[in-house]
This record gives sequence, structure tokens and C-alpha cells, in this order.
Amino acid sequence: MRTSRSIVVSGFFFLFLWSYILHVLPFDYNKNHLAYAHFFGSITQIGDYQIVFQPLPFVPFANEDSTLNFSILDKNNANANNVYAALTIKDKATGKLVEQTPSRFYEFSDISFPYKFRSNSNYVVIFDATINGDPIYQRNLLSASFDLFVGNPPLGIHFEKGILLYGVPTAIIVPIGLAIYHRYRKKGTK
Repeated sequence: MRTSRSIVVSGFFFLFLWSYILHVLPFDYNKNHLAYAHFFGSITQIGDYQIVFQPLPFVPFANEDSTLNFSILDKNNANANNVYAALTIKDKATGKLVEQTPSRFYEFSDISFPYKFRSNSNYVVIFDATINGDPIYQRNLLSASFDLFVGNPPLGIHFEKGILLYGVPTAIIVPIGLAIYHRYRKKGTK
């Protein structure tokens, strides 16, 4: 049976190990946030289609990787297939063009655009698509615009690093502390 002291020592060992991993190893993750599922977010109805917009994180931060997710749903809430899509981002205050991607073919209409905003501002995100096989939108552009606010990360810490620096150690320390508390409480009632 382990003693409380060995539990505390183990906890500090894991905390030290986690700190070592965070500070020594390079912080990088897979930036391919490709998704093939419906997104739930702001919806614009155009004809028989719904264009859904969901940024990830929900409030992007300047100089942090973000993903702008779009989904084109037909009148049956099914994905539109074989679409060409492009993205345009403009500063809402000045109307200045910030980013424009060329039109590209997507087999499914759940489309993700990775993007890193350079500054905090209000933006207009314009999603343009044509849908192969649709009598109207095969030749005419299906265009939806969405407002997007880009802000500062809370406490100046980016989301992923905040989770790694605060969330994971807390998830390790709290159960250890509860185990120690439970052990002392149990000894006190006998």
C-alpha cells in the first residue's frame, strides 16, 4: 500500500516531467484541421442552401492559428457535393482586402480554411462557392458573408498553450490532492 508521501512524490515527479515536456520539446501540432462533418454556427440561407460558418477557436486571436470552417447544406440538411469554393477576408472598418484564396475543388461541402490573423479587428469573411450539378449555382456564385471579431487571448496566453500549461497540470494535481485528502479523512474517522 502506497503512503501519502509516495503519492505526493509521484505527483511532483509527473508535474516536473510535464513541465520538462512543455519547455524542452518544440510546441507544434497538426495544423491540418480538415473536417468532414456538419458544423454548427452562424447560418445564412441562400435559396435552397444553408451556409454554416464556425471559426475555431470560437473567437480567434491575432497571431494564433485558427480555422474557418464552412458547410453547405441543401434543403434536406445534407452536404452539397463537388463544390468549388474560395474565401475572401476583409477588414470591416476599412474594407481593405486582407486575404483572398483562389477557388478550389472540394468533394464534400464541409470546408476548412486555416488562417492566422495578423491583428485584432472586426473582419468580414466572404465564402464563395459554385455547386456542380445545381441548375442555378453551377454557373452563378453562391456567396455568403459573416462578421468575425478577432481579439486578444485572455492573460496573453494562447488557447493550446493555456490548456497545456494550466489544464493538464491541474487535472493531474487535483486527483492527487483529493486522494491525499480522502486518505487523511479516512484515517481520522477510524
